[in-house]
Amino acid sequence: MDPAEAQTPLYDAAGARAFDRAAIDGLGLPGIDLMRAAGRASDRVRRGRYAGRGRVVVLAGPGQNGGDGCEVARLARAAGCAAVVLRVAERASAGDAARAQADAAAAGVPILERPDGALEDDLAGADLVVDALLGTGAAGAPRGGIARAIGVVSASGLPVLALDVPSGVDASTGEAPGPAVQADCTVTYHCDKVGLRIEPGRGLAGQVVVAPIGIPAGLPVAPAAVRVAAAAGLIAPRSETGSKYDAGAVLVVGGGVGMVGAPLLAAEAALRAGAGVVTVLVPDAVQPAASGLLREAMVRPLGDDPAGRIAAYAERAAAVVLGPGIGRDAPADGIVRAALALERPLVVDADALWWCAADPAPLAARTAPTLITPHAGEAARLLGCDAGQIEAHRLASARALAERTRAVALLKGADTLVQAPDGRLGVRARACAALATAGSGDVLAGVAAACLARGADPWTAGVAAAALHVDAGRRAAARAQGGAIIATDLIGCLAAADRPGSPA
Repeated sequence: MDPAEAQTPLYDAAGARAFDRAAIDGLGLPGIDLMRAAGRASDRVRRGRYAGRGRVVVLAGPGQNGGDGCEVARLARAAGCAAVVLRVAERASAGDAARAQADAAAAGVPILERPDGALEDDLAGADLVVDALLGTGAAGAPRGGIARAIGVVSASGLPVLALDVPSGVDASTGEAPGPAVQADCTVTYHCDKVGLRIEPGRGLAGQVVVAPIGIPAGLPVAPAAVRVAAAAGLIAPRSETGSKYDAGAVLVVGGGVGMVGAPLLAAEAALRAGAGVVTVLVPDAVQPAASGLLREAMVRPLGDDPAGRIAAYAERAAAVVLGPGIGRDAPADGIVRAALALERPLVVDADALWWCAADPAPLAARTAPTLITPHAGEAARLLGCDAGQIEAHRLASARALAERTRAVALLKGADTLVQAPDGRLGVRARACAALATAGSGDVLAGVAAACLARGADPWTAGVAAAALHVDAGRRAAARAQGGAIIATDLIGCLAAADRPGSPA
């Protein structure tokens, strides 16, 4: 995949407004022309995705988004559909939105006022709802008639085409602080939006279509995030003359009675992701069994002086994974502290995060590159809240994790977020249900460590690992043909993935 396609920009509400201002005020493009282009783009999706659904109900709010909806209604009417606009607004439209409404009325589209949002009778017999109630500029929970209208649409079970962003979803964060439209498809204009790619907005948006509306490319508007579809171009290639240590040496610290598989999964994943050599340190009691399970990695005991052993083996390691299978017994506390004290790039995962939540100071005090990889439950413990709060406020949670730990935070989920303390945000482009399997997180930690060992900074390593992880999951799911997959299936599929820096 071309690097330009592998990483694409995402914009927040302020960025979307900046594009509009640059086009209208800076370049002199008429706002009504942009609105008509938005209407045409949306109508193309309506005709392609909802062919045969001839009774179209457009829900229009008072702002520009309502004007876009009126354009869709006008075009649907011209195509022979029975289109109607229901205005859920307590004030009249103005500017370009008022002009679009007048054009729709002149074309024969009924414009009905429904300020209280009581739409039950109007939706009876409808085939399709077009949501043009609230646009990217809306913030906070919908209120009044719009809140009621959203509830009526949700209860109707009708398919919904949302314009720019589903009403009730924050375009900048993906949060839905109140009632929100569940769309089958969202047509968003000119640029992709952060809130359409982060849960719960990601799920509420359905399929997202980014539609050009005549705003030129290259306007100087900074993106708020990057959406990462593949690891292409993120990691430097291997040297043709380098040794296995030049290719990246990884140390994995973890394991315990009953959990020795976790560090071995991380180790094998690191090797499959391109690390040249991997060493695993585990408690003495499990070392004999562990050493026979993975031929390609060196498995060594932690011994009577775990801190000294960790420091000694870390001398040749370019990156360290801390946590897989380490457990919550008292000896693990000292092991975690010893690894956190290393001046080496570090991936902190699994129960190491549990220990960090109990005493966050050693993690926050690190100056060497650090990547933490919590799921929602681990993030909640680190932030002192519950997992439900993490899921409802995922972007805010990722930012809080990065600020509190001073590390790059990779918050796992269908919309895996990689947030750096300096503000950089990466959003994994694709999801894969097959990744919800025991050991999947250990595989991700190993892949991230391999990327760190190849010289990537923690944020780059995190976004590359997230992309490789989901690519392996999708390949494994395809091979399983509907059957369940396990973590070792993911590792096997890493060899077929677009590994960063692999030799030709």
